[in-house]
Amino acid sequence: FLTHAGKLTDVACEAIAEICGVEAELSTTGGTSDGRFIKAIAKELIELGPSNATIHQINENVRLEDIPKLSAVYEGMLTRLLK
Repeated sequence: FLTHAGKLTDVACEAIAEICGVEAELSTTGGTSDGRFIKAIAKELIELGPSNATIHQINENVRLEDIPKLSAVYEGMLTRLLK
């Protein structure tokens, strides 16, 4: 699925830049997405999460140090969306 840039993508990019210090790239290269099942009813839809080189494999894992950053990104997004 591909969503158009809007408030959700804007606040996600802002929070990612603030917390992680990187410029987010809007991309559909992440692989199979469950978003395809709800895209028809969602005004905006994004998926984001930690880097995961082992996704959908045996012993899938993420770096522990990525979890607090991801949580802070989500909180930053919610703070911006609920203003």
